Amino acid sequence: MSWSSWETRRRHAVTWGRHAFGTTPSRDARRLACAWLAAHDCDGEVIACAGLVVAELAANSAEHGGRLDALCLDVFPSEPRAPGSLIVGVYDLGRDHPFHAGGRRLPGEGLRERGRGLGIVAALSLECGAARLHDGHQHVWCRLAVPPRKAAGPGGGPGVHGGG
Repeated sequence: MSWSSWETRRRHAVTWGRHAFGTTPSRDARRLACAWLAAHDCDGEVIACAGLVVAELAANSAEHGGRLDALCLDVFPSEPRAPGSLIVGVYDLGRDHPFHAGGRRLPGEGLRERGRGLGIVAALSLECGAARLHDGHQHVWCRLAVPPRKAAGPGGGPGVHGGG
């Protein structure tokens, strides 16, 4: 699969628009994100964590924002032996600010099946938050840790190297 039509000018960043997500935006977003991270030789634990976070953010966007308008992934810095970050961001037209002070979701009531997604995102993230953009969209994001790789190819990044 060619990622070039979706990749930004940064070697380890990508954005998908709403037309990339079919009738199952959460599953489609997770599949796209995991495939892109795997194609960039990302660590398996990072892919698993990112896949869960992407699915939860996409599901939240679809339910509370009407639809998932965009998904962005950005891995940096580009030094392969340094710890890094994976920024996951979604854009939607949601009206509610999903995170409270400190980037943490307030605890849900009891053991409900629904309403725990952003708590999962907050628990797995180094930090998270949301911002209203001038065009009315809401940007909900989180930053995940990416461990340094023991060895990386030329031009690689932490936990992500090679294939660009």
